[in-house]
Amino acid sequence: MRIGQYQLRNRLIAAPMAGITDRPFRTLCYEMGAGLTVSEMMSSNPQVWESDKSRLRMVHVDEPGIRTVQIAGSDPVEMADAARINVESGAQIIDINMGVPGEESES
Repeated sequence: MRIGQYQLRNRLIAAPMAGITDRPFRTLCYEMGAGLTVSEMMSSNPQVWESDKSRLRMVHVDEPGIRTVQIAGSDPVEMADAARINVESGAQIIDINMGVPGEESES
């Protein structure tokens, strides 16, 4: 399976789950054989980027596998900025959440 230029080693994907898919969980999933892991959903709102909670959600250059982050928001400029900042932090794929955020993911 391919996503753009990235070849997944299999079709097993650990989906983004608020409060679950933090960095240690993503690493464990990759080590157990996942072809792709996706970060917890991150808000595109720049006011929350600087929090410790947001920094822990972000993917980092030294993570194993194809580094994928999910972002959500409604402002196109904020979405573009969030994508750029995540790529600068190591994300290789940006997944855009097109659904309605849940209560857990807004906090």
